[in-house]
Amino acid sequence: MFTLKGRTMAITGGAGNNGLAIVRMALERGMNVCLLSGYHEKAQKAIMKLDSKYRDQVMGLAQNPKAQWEKNMEAAPEIYEKNPHMADMMRLIYERFGSLDVIVNAKGGHIRHNFYETDDGIWEHTMRLPHSAFVNVKNAMPYLEKSKAPRVINITQMDGRNGGYFLDPAFAASRAALEALTYEMARELGPKGITSNCIIIGHVEGDVPEETTLSNEERARMQERTPIPRLGVPTDLPGAVAFLASEESGFVNGARIDINGGMIVG
Repeated sequence: MFTLKGRTMAITGGAGNNGLAIVRMALERGMNVCLLSGYHEKAQKAIMKLDSKYRDQVMGLAQNPKAQWEKNMEAAPEIYEKNPHMADMMRLIYERFGSLDVIVNAKGGHIRHNFYETDDGIWEHTMRLPHSAFVNVKNAMPYLEKSKAPRVINITQMDGRNGGYFLDPAFAASRAALEALTYEMARELGPKGITSNCIIIGHVEGDVPEETTLSNEERARMQERTPIPRLGVPTDLPGAVAFLASEESGFVNGARIDINGGMIVG
């Protein structure tokens, strides 16, 4: 139904359960995929969770080699000694697969901190999320401009729109920033044929840090606020990503798709 075969996707956060659900969808539909992770070894471990028949379609790299330089050099010095920069990662993807068509910024991970607990260090670390998405797209631009159907998909959380279920100012601000960045990119990159859209998710069970696992009471209260009375699961995401990543979505730009059971209006 959607034209995805032969297209190449780079995805941050691809080692998590949400990310792996998207990666599996892409591989099953004939896409090439690069998992960009915090460090090289984590990306390789995620690849090992995938069916071995897709080995030729998938690769894993450190998104920012210098952020975990010692670990990355220990894991793959043959890659990172000659390619130390974030921009090098996009070039390596293009050289491996011959195209780079879709950037999915799905990076997550966060431990909750309320207003009084949030200090400058927590704030600055959390606000790296929109910066990461910006840098990924900027580094990918030379290759997206060569694609016949270039796509940017930013996955963010509903906290950025209504403050979310939990009290966490840095998290809410960073997620709102990523949504706003999506709209700006839609306006600025749209004339180049590059579409930029965002997916807004709610609480996804099975893809949260152990520290943010819901208690039975919290789960029940959250379900009561959700018109579709359940919480999200990783397999709720790939369908929307498949559409936005496809050649057929070329006139969808600056849109948001809510995958949160209607909790955002509950």
